[in-house]
Amino acid sequence: MVTKPLNQPREPLDEEPYTDESFASPSGLAVETPSPAPPPDDAASERSGPAWRVLFHITGPQPSTVGLDIWRVTVLGRADPHSAFRPDLDFAPYGAMRYGVSRRHALVRPSEHMLYLVDQNSTNGTWVNGQRLIGGREFPLSDGDIIELGALRMTVRIVQSPHQSAARETSGSGFWPRRFRFGRRRNR
Repeated sequence: MVTKPLNQPREPLDEEPYTDESFASPSGLAVETPSPAPPPDDAASERSGPAWRVLFHITGPQPSTVGLDIWRVTVLGRADPHSAFRPDLDFAPYGAMRYGVSRRHALVRPSEHMLYLVDQNSTNGTWVNGQRLIGGREFPLSDGDIIELGALRMTVRIVQSPHQSAARETSGSGFWPRRFRFGRRRNR
């Protein structure tokens, strides 16, 4: 049963949607920040610890890298100029429409020791290392996996997991693990 006419005009969005012609990045690469961003307000109740830090290396005519701190279930997809929906990671600037990425294409679901990719019954499918995912089923992600959302191809680099971050905090301050720190050698 339809409650509204399907041809009813929609209100315009606050901002112009991305198009392939309007997107221009000076270097094509995202700048990595030295420390994870704090969790969003709505994620504070779900997770108060460190986040998963992930890089998506997008291949294609204009290769790009997108960095993301994952605190909670994260939607991968593309923004739609005719609806108010915005995915957590919007691939519209990278030609998502042309490559067949759905609005709600897939989810990245974090757990304490693993990241999972879940296809959301997308029209053009989700693949990991050439294997098509079954809609709604979790698939464990590993560092270096090749993901395809439709025909949009990218490599996943897991830079930091929550347990690596916790170990780093307990071993002392600084980026380098204890065995790689420079300075005087201590006798044990």
